[in-house]
Amino acid sequence: MSVLNIEDLSKEFTVRKSLTRAGVIRALDHVNIELREKEVLGIVGSSGSGKSTLARLMVLLYRPTSGKILFDGTDVSKYKGRKLREYRSNIQMVFQDPYASLDPFHNVEWHIKRPLIINGYTGNVKDKIDDLLTEVRLDPPAQFRDKFPHQMSGGQRQRVYMARALATGPKILIADEPVSMLDVSLRVEILELLLSLRDSMGISIIYITHDLNTVSMITDRIYVLNRGRVVESGSTKQVIDNPVEDYTRRLIGAAPDPFKKIEVD
Repeated sequence: MSVLNIEDLSKEFTVRKSLTRAGVIRALDHVNIELREKEVLGIVGSSGSGKSTLARLMVLLYRPTSGKILFDGTDVSKYKGRKLREYRSNIQMVFQDPYASLDPFHNVEWHIKRPLIINGYTGNVKDKIDDLLTEVRLDPPAQFRDKFPHQMSGGQRQRVYMARALATGPKILIADEPVSMLDVSLRVEILELLLSLRDSMGISIIYITHDLNTVSMITDRIYVLNRGRVVESGSTKQVIDNPVEDYTRRLIGAAPDPFKKIEVD
């Protein structure tokens, strides 16, 4: 069963070429994507392919130029006010840079408490914070509640932001390059955590990356973007083992092993 459907979605940006001239860039061009319940879906492509634009459209940070974003069968692309807040509580995003995602002036408890309060959580807030920290494997929670971002490692910061995203009880989690800025030793841990969250919380995950090595570890299906268009899609094994498009083959060939340690003489 589908939880999110992107139908014929396009996005154009107006860019100024000079003081008197402006042009239009089409970042996405008639994109169609289906996300199924409890699925980990990969969106892959090189820099400039439209991956991050698509992510921001799905959470309605951008508005589409044309097309539909269907959540549980309802077009949400023009939602505003209360309806927009309700939709965003169901689709949360984890960004690439865990340090930039967190406010350096506030501790872990503040970051997770805020979305709980905003969304009207009525239970014991401290217990819920502890549950979320345990869910993302920051245990025992008491060791982390009072810490500030600069007092944690990159992997711990990313886990805190994941806990914050999960605080609204989303049905969908969008992970935009969540391991690209982490040390090699932490990447497998975060990828395994994403799979664990899918299984324990029953959420669907959209994993966005340029790296076909990591996408092959955790995704069920993938869509390949190039210049704003879907050029290939299918099961992860099918696309990785038997790519149809030259572009996909080049992506596979160019992908370094993200878990290989570099030896220095």
